[in-house]
Amino acid sequence: MLTRWRTISDVAVPDIEQFVAEASASGQEVHIGTDSLQKGKVTQFVSVIAVLNPPKGGRAVYTQKIVPRIKSLRERLMQEVWLSVELGLRLSPKIKGDLSIHVDANTDEKHMSSKYVKELTALVVSQGFRVMLKPDAWTASHVADHIVRSLNGHRPRSETLLPVRARKAS
Repeated sequence: MLTRWRTISDVAVPDIEQFVAEASASGQEVHIGTDSLQKGKVTQFVSVIAVLNPPKGGRAVYTQKIVPRIKSLRERLMQEVWLSVELGLRLSPKIKGDLSIHVDANTDEKHMSSKYVKELTALVVSQGFRVMLKPDAWTASHVADHIVRSLNGHRPRSETLLPVRARKAS
């Protein structure tokens, strides 16, 4: 299956490996995260690669994948994380700076995803990557969430897509 990558402003990115290599050539941080949305009989995943370039901001690209509806929250979260880990494994040789995988799961026990935090974290760490969980997992919980909702006709959020930490630097 051919994976199509696009920028946030909807410009095609023909070669994701070249994009990441060039965007992180000076040692910039690279963050990868995936979020999903249930829609009718399908589950739509959006994976995002964000390359920070403080104090100038950053660049983000995304791809989407649509599969038959996944009913299990555990299975859907595992798929989100695995899509991000696969990207990390593919792109890590091209990245000069730090690489982190953002997981859209919350450690707070009032959230259903908290039951799977240890398992999801182990999946990322076992592949040699740094893991970030909510509220610090902005690539998955904010950028990918924004895109998957925008693609499905939900009103986009008004705040900027950059994390608070990056906004303060600019």
